[in-house]
Amino acid sequence: MTDLPVAIDGSTDRGPCTAAEVELRVAVIVGLLMQGSRRSELLSHAANVWGVSVRQTDRYIAAAREQIREDWQLDRVDMLAHTLSSLAELQREARKAGQLSVALGCINTTAKLVQLHR
Repeated sequence: MTDLPVAIDGSTDRGPCTAAEVELRVAVIVGLLMQGSRRSELLSHAANVWGVSVRQTDRYIAAAREQIREDWQLDRVDMLAHTLSSLAELQREARKAGQLSVALGCINTTAKLVQLHR
């Protein structure tokens, strides 16, 4: 008798996967999308690792894209404030490191975001 795996490990002969496994697979797809993977790479990964069809992989991809969209559902004002804070911190660090061109890039980007020049 062979031991069937209990976790996601590529087994295709143990029936439908659990909701937790689907969630984990979608998380993997999110990670691959964030790394810039193309659909063909995602299809290959899903087929080789999980043994799932193109159609099922497309469902995972759709769920992953929805999750990414939800992560970025921020109010424009909140997003601008967050971005400006990040740029200010990056500018401080760049100045400390003597990377004045990076600091200037932060200043220019900040000016564009708040539309100081057109």
